[in-house]
Amino acid sequence: MSALSDLLVNANAEGLSARSIARQAREAGYKINHDTAARYLRGDHGRPDEETLLAFASVLPVRLNDLRAAAELPAEETEPYRPPAEASRLSRRQRRAVDEIIRAMLEPAPQRVTELEGRRGSARPARGGTGGRRSQDKPQQGLPRAARRGGAEPPAK
Repeated sequence: MSALSDLLVNANAEGLSARSIARQAREAGYKINHDTAARYLRGDHGRPDEETLLAFASVLPVRLNDLRAAAELPAEETEPYRPPAEASRLSRRQRRAVDEIIRAMLEPAPQRVTELEGRRGSARPARGGTGGRRSQDKPQQGLPRAARRGGAEPPAK
């Protein structure tokens, strides 16, 4: 069981069912279904989103920052983010982009990226017999040198 599940089970002193927890959370205005509640209570869950933590905090006698700490998330009490007044000038597309940036900043770094970063420092030889040069690095015959290197072409004479 996870620390979050342990905390939820201990806070559920009344022995509410997952269906009852989900129903009370929905009545309080949160979106959570009974299957999600059951998974968190039995320890079979992933990283919780804020809506799920808020739903549990609305039903069970447990503080939101305690739920966040148990889920290994920043636990300080915060208010919902309110953009500056100038944000009202943003188009719908720009607002969606800002929302996506916020979500991306909150996502944990993928494990694969972390593993690849660890390999960058290794002195492994390049594959193939090109001495580390890729095929696109090879000079292209018939083009001026600047064009082969991706720079500006010299003026025509």
